[in-house]
Amino acid sequence: MKSEYTLNDNARIAVIGGGPSGSLFSIFALKMAKMIDRKINITVFESKDFTRDGPVGCNRCGGVISEHLIQALSIEGINIPTEVIQRSINSYVLHTQRGDVFIESPAAEKRIATVYRGGGPKGIRIKEKQSFDGFLLNCAVEEGASHSPLRIDGIRNGDKPVLTSGGNDVMEADLVVGAFGVNSSTWKMFEGLGIGYKLPETTSAFITELEMGFESVSSTFGSSIHFFLVPEPGNVKFAALIPKGNYVTLCILGKDIDEKTVRGLLHTPAARMLLPQDVLDGKFCKCFPKLPLTTAQVGFADRIVIIGDAGSSRLFKDGIGASYMMSKAAATAALFYGISKQNFAEHYLPAYNRTRNDNRYGRFVYAVTNAYKNIGILTEAMVNVVNKEQDRRNKEFPRLSSMLWDTFTGNETYRNIFLRGTNIGMHKNLLLESAKALFRRSS
Repeated sequence: MKSEYTLNDNARIAVIGGGPSGSLFSIFALKMAKMIDRKINITVFESKDFTRDGPVGCNRCGGVISEHLIQALSIEGINIPTEVIQRSINSYVLHTQRGDVFIESPAAEKRIATVYRGGGPKGIRIKEKQSFDGFLLNCAVEEGASHSPLRIDGIRNGDKPVLTSGGNDVMEADLVVGAFGVNSSTWKMFEGLGIGYKLPETTSAFITELEMGFESVSSTFGSSIHFFLVPEPGNVKFAALIPKGNYVTLCILGKDIDEKTVRGLLHTPAARMLLPQDVLDGKFCKCFPKLPLTTAQVGFADRIVIIGDAGSSRLFKDGIGASYMMSKAAATAALFYGISKQNFAEHYLPAYNRTRNDNRYGRFVYAVTNAYKNIGILTEAMVNVVNKEQDRRNKEFPRLSSMLWDTFTGNETYRNIFLRGTNIGMHKNLLLESAKALFRRSS
């Protein structure tokens, strides 16, 4: 390994983006540097202020994290304060065209939690403003990183990359970490470097925060997320109402999501049952973020590595969990092996490809889910099988229930969900219930 591609003492690392990926990379890299008795200097460039509510602190995310991730962070010495957790979730309600079904967590350790990624919705009370992203960024600073609010708008590639802001040189870095999302314009800088990087393909989404009041949220939603698998509006893949403090976060994923789509979903019978009329008719913030469908082409080069949604992330779910895995893999490669393109190819690319390959299973899982959403007989069979599993959950493993839980919460890899779906007994039950549904419709 050439010495110029080693992070020696006093090496300077620029992390562009202070969301979970950038903060976790900084934490891991600094911890690893201490393990090998090496001094490194990390600057996290993040212009958003996660202590402020509304758009200036918003990170365009539903804010769902798994208990598995909370435990993994705890092992790393990152203990999330209880005030950051808005709600603990141990069940969800699935709304379909053939009825609703209640699904409890298949195991106690598979609960999930909801958080505010930014400073929360506009006008949120001060005592509620506990940002998950802000917490992680503070952890990075406490570990030894510096936080700069400068917006980096250019990278000049030479012997070492030089970062610019407002036309001025800001920093010559030994390593640049692109920890940005697909909704940031930062990707243009990396595409312009000539390293072969290309932004992932994306799809549209919609996110808003609906204020209901703490007691109303508690009485209506309790500790359940409500998922919508309904055929109309037809461009919606699925939607979710996620309870938090005084608010409920509405997330819609699909194609060409617009305000008409949002209103159409909000006025479905299930949504009208859950949301008060004044909330349905009122004004609310509107956010139409993009979500990655694929991984980026070429996520690294000499002295450059890209993590976060604009690099390699999980399809639709568990983006924060993917940030944890990819940031740790990138930090391990940089600190223990080197920062050349070859180093990243050998020690970062395998983790990158694991996510890419798992997403292939994810596309199949969601294709099957879409079929069960749109075909009434299949929907009815799914609902009936899940209801029976929930009734017998103390006697036998609720296989289909667990697959749905893990699909919509991101608690498990898509590959493992796919493999569980090959169970012959489960398919016999689904075929039997489909036959019963078909008989009822024809009689």
